[in-house]
Amino acid sequence: MNRIAKHIWATLLLLVVALPTVAQRFSVQGGDGLYSTYIEDYRSTDGINAVIVVYGTADKVLRFDAPSAEPITWYTYDDVVNPLPATQVNHYSTTPLSRTECGYVVMHGDHPYYLYVVDYIKHPLVLSSVSVQEGAAMCDVVTLDIEGSGKEMTYYAFNNMYPYKIERDIVISYNTLQWNEEALAYDEVPTETTLKQFSSTYPVTAPLCNTTFAVTGDRFLEEWGMTQEVVTDEFITVAVEAQAKANQIYREAENELDRHPEDLGGSAPVEIEFNAYYTDAVTHVEWQFATDAHFNDVTHRYNDDVLRYTFREDGTVYVRLTVSSYDETCIYECEPLVVNIGTSSLEIPNAFSPGTIDGKNDEWRVAFKSIVEFRCWIFNKQGVQLYYSENPGEGWDGTHGGRLVAPGAYYYVIEARGADDVIYKRSGHINLMHSRKNRTATDGKEQQ
Repeated sequence: MNRIAKHIWATLLLLVVALPTVAQRFSVQGGDGLYSTYIEDYRSTDGINAVIVVYGTADKVLRFDAPSAEPITWYTYDDVVNPLPATQVNHYSTTPLSRTECGYVVMHGDHPYYLYVVDYIKHPLVLSSVSVQEGAAMCDVVTLDIEGSGKEMTYYAFNNMYPYKIERDIVISYNTLQWNEEALAYDEVPTETTLKQFSSTYPVTAPLCNTTFAVTGDRFLEEWGMTQEVVTDEFITVAVEAQAKANQIYREAENELDRHPEDLGGSAPVEIEFNAYYTDAVTHVEWQFATDAHFNDVTHRYNDDVLRYTFREDGTVYVRLTVSSYDETCIYECEPLVVNIGTSSLEIPNAFSPGTIDGKNDEWRVAFKSIVEFRCWIFNKQGVQLYYSENPGEGWDGTHGGRLVAPGAYYYVIEARGADDVIYKRSGHINLMHSRKNRTATDGKEQQ
């Protein structure tokens, strides 16, 4: 390299590092008009300002629009001494597109700009057919065999001459199912994945519904209205997925403790409705109950889409929904639902004041949690049964035969069993207290 060439080369390298960002534009004119600007970021500090992909070179010229009308000179990366033939009109200049797979340097005054040009015709995408590769289970992944070709296209930056791949963006599209939480259903939706480069085989996430796979591309052919597309025959899916939902049925008795826990469970008996929602290929549904989170010991199995179950024993129960396709080719297990049933408790008040104006403490009720069996009797001093209930959520309002009984002491007997198998046998006295309302209403003639 002679002294002049060395000087120009050194100046170019210095300017690559030192120049700030300046707006400019490269374009292609003439011929069939088919070209695509792949990169146009104007950063000469990277040694590249633009990458253009052309569809052939016949009758085409490169154009550079400068920020001002200073002299414009064209060079190639490999010859920065001998300028290319060019025409300048005011602030823009053109040069015949004589070479591709080639970098160009444009000197605008003392400022360099860099362009790399690739000819698509030398790297054409050809899509002949596409099919689904057989042999695998296809529960998670489906592999496509794509017949065709598409050589990689590359460009180079002036400052390092390192090859950078041009992304083709070949699109694989198909339908699958997607869970809709609001509607509690699986919706069929289109999905796609993008290949940056051509590949003869490519794995995609297995669809959850029957579908076809289409391969289209690439980004340049699409831009030029020349898109290629190949489509598979209908693919019959075997992939499965499911959603397990639980709805607890709550009781409203205010004297029951832990009746509205944040999570599933609480005070037994706990009634929960389990609902299974699943995708098209599911042929078998199973709810599994276990006392360990790893389901090493499954205690119950049910094959219902909707299962209503009552938990009557204390402790933690794990409930898992498992679904499978025909012959259990594909199996999907939902995250376990955890049901925590609390231990029992029973507290018995010894006094109440029925018929009060403010309505407070006007019923005799036990406070309880996880009581699964319950019987309660209340007697007067003569041994007459005034009240009986098998529901701990109910209470005695101090009446018998539709009238308030007289204030005084009454006798209760309770037999109960907790979810933890604790047996309760309780008895004692209840003090029915005077109140202004019942004294006035009965005028001292309350029943006893």
